[in-house]
Amino acid sequence: MEIKLLIDDKEKTFVSNFISARLLRRTLEISKQVNFNDMSPEELDTMVDFIVEIFKSKFTRDDVYDGIASKELIPTITKCINEIVGEVAIATGVDEKND
Repeated sequence: MEIKLLIDDKEKTFVSNFISARLLRRTLEISKQVNFNDMSPEELDTMVDFIVEIFKSKFTRDDVYDGIASKELIPTITKCINEIVGEVAIATGVDEKND
């Protein structure tokens, strides 16, 4: 999984290759507590902090807010969540069972 941020006027790419089981648990927890259709500023902070957590604090919340285009923030958060949950679905064969 990767994210690109503009930091100090330079595009920087950050990669997270290992998704722990604890991070999966955190993903499920956050997905249930946040209303994606009517997100509050506090919920958005929670989601951005979660992105920072995924990438092991290689950047800050402010780096995300200042380094990503507004139209890309929610799709980036959603992509990260889907990648984490999707890896589990593939590993457990959930997609095959739903056919």
